[in-house]
Amino acid sequence: MRPPPPFTRSLAVALGVAAGWLLVVAVIAVAAGNLVGIAVLAAVGAVMAAACGLATWRSARRVEAWLGEQLHGTARDLETSQQAFRRAIARLGETLAATHDREKILEAVSETAQLAVGAQRGIFYEYIPARKVLLARSGFGPDVPELHLPLGTGLAGASAEGRAPLRYPGPIAPVFPEPEVGTAMAVPFSSRGQLLGVVAVYGHTAGATFGDDDVEALVTLVAQAGTAVDNVSLHEEARRLSITDGLTGLWNRRQLDLRCQEELERAIRFSRPVGVVFCDVDLFKDVNTEWQHLGGDAVLVEVAQRLSAATREIDVVARYGGEEFVLLLPETDLAGARILAEKVRRAMCDEPVEHNGKTRTVTLSLGVASYPHSGTSVRTLLAAAQEALKRAKENGRNRIEEAHPMMRSTG
Repeated sequence: MRPPPPFTRSLAVALGVAAGWLLVVAVIAVAAGNLVGIAVLAAVGAVMAAACGLATWRSARRVEAWLGEQLHGTARDLETSQQAFRRAIARLGETLAATHDREKILEAVSETAQLAVGAQRGIFYEYIPARKVLLARSGFGPDVPELHLPLGTGLAGASAEGRAPLRYPGPIAPVFPEPEVGTAMAVPFSSRGQLLGVVAVYGHTAGATFGDDDVEALVTLVAQAGTAVDNVSLHEEARRLSITDGLTGLWNRRQLDLRCQEELERAIRFSRPVGVVFCDVDLFKDVNTEWQHLGGDAVLVEVAQRLSAATREIDVVARYGGEEFVLLLPETDLAGARILAEKVRRAMCDEPVEHNGKTRTVTLSLGVASYPHSGTSVRTLLAAAQEALKRAKENGRNRIEEAHPMMRSTG
């Protein structure tokens, strides 16, 4: 057998080298989580087809030049995709580390999920337990009306109901308002054992189908984000406990002092009144004696609930300590505070409190004060209301007394 002519040998070498480099790039792309390798493999086919028609050494040289251009373009596309992915991962890491904003974390998760698997769109659906629906929170733009998906419906709904990741093509297809695409994935998102929603991605930028590796990558990303949301929940719980009373859930004394100062400064600046009502549960020691401490706690919780129900949304209801409560009433003068105090008193005494099958009528004594009538500082206002409360106790309990103007002070 005669050896091949020189140009044929050169062409074979060129094709061998080019194909080798193309395969290396394809392997790197797939390992990096990118499907640019698919485009590379398509380029290999194109190269081989073009090579079959070559017959001269000059043609072989042109192929080598063309191969160099294709390799350079493919590598550039791969690097661009990798840079976008690295930016998304970095942004997610920065968001998880720097914020306690749940909404920002979930937005970053859906964006990173989209880039991580090369999806055309990433959407986070928030689960609303009361309505048993998934509400689209990202991926549709701010001007799109509220879109929801019933639990168990579509790919995302089925993933939420089954608490398991799902992939399409598969037994369950996306339905409106999910995008109509040829491939999709959905992974449930949970925090502290509670379902928060679903992270879903739709369509593939390279026209491919999501595989098992893509599902695994999305599950891992969502799990890491779930840990961050757990930390946010713990932070929120710690903050809540620092400003609220552990038994009743009302503002505690420290938070009351801050709110009183804020409201008083606003009232002084705009020359508006502020009302304060000091409340005390009558004969609370008798309640503890008859119903024990658990019964006493039940009474305090009931008092807190009735105080909250009888006041306005802008009012502040706080537990001052023991069986004492304070109401802070913005935009309310002394007469208005007295009217609200009477509403609260009636709400408490008109309906008995029940505990372990027993009932008991619980009453309140109340002292009313206001700015500027009774004082011009937090200290003098609270002192005025406390003094009026003391008189209500001395005059028979289950009644209201107003603060005297003489309590006013510029301190």
